[in-house]
Amino acid sequence: MLKIDMHVHTWYSDSKASVIEALREAERKGLDGLAITDHWTVKGAIEAMKKRGRLIIIPGQEVETSHGEILALGIKNKIEDKLPIGEAIEAIHAQGGLAVVPHPTIPLFSVLNEEEMKTLPLDGIEVFSAITPIPGYFLKKNVKLARKLRLSMVAGSDSHYAETVGDAYTIIYCKSRKMDEVLRAVKLGQTSIGGKPSDLIFKWKTAKDVILHIAYDLFVDRKFSEIRRRKPLRFFFRKEHSFLSS
Repeated sequence: MLKIDMHVHTWYSDSKASVIEALREAERKGLDGLAITDHWTVKGAIEAMKKRGRLIIIPGQEVETSHGEILALGIKNKIEDKLPIGEAIEAIHAQGGLAVVPHPTIPLFSVLNEEEMKTLPLDGIEVFSAITPIPGYFLKKNVKLARKLRLSMVAGSDSHYAETVGDAYTIIYCKSRKMDEVLRAVKLGQTSIGGKPSDLIFKWKTAKDVILHIAYDLFVDRKFSEIRRRKPLRFFFRKEHSFLSS
């Protein structure tokens, strides 16, 4: 039995946590591993694989498709953003990865509906995210959806701060610590859910960052539009940006 947080961000995208900080927190909380799923890049995942120590690292990416986000688990090459969702999933599978729907059914964070999910070759659903509001309600709703669609269930912290790494995790019933075998067990549904919701202060901080990002897109001078088009959140979350530091 393995405990792996399947949704972790680092400072390579929009988290405040370095790779080392994320790894240390995972070890402190007794996890067996992490999936590093930054936006826009797999650099954090590659660094984690080099510095993992005893931990299992599943390299991945939270891919922004033209129709919502998809967690790509088990990939080592970046998936381009804004692809049609079917093409993005095809690209994930071409690398031997799994395509998992993150934070489904949650307003503002979820785009795909049940009927759309039925038409896609998905591998799983994140039924519990540690930063989810009203966690009990959405857990029940997501478990019901996963069972109806006959998809594997995973959980993760969706961590954007080192302190929240490992708050939620996936229990995987697998004897091997090899990544391919771990992913195979996930694909086969040999999973259950562990952990707890993150503290309210971290939920608030994450929500605040999302609100600031939306405000930035709506109101900041258009001279930054080309930068936003190329890497919107990466630019926004740079600490030296005057919008944040003012």
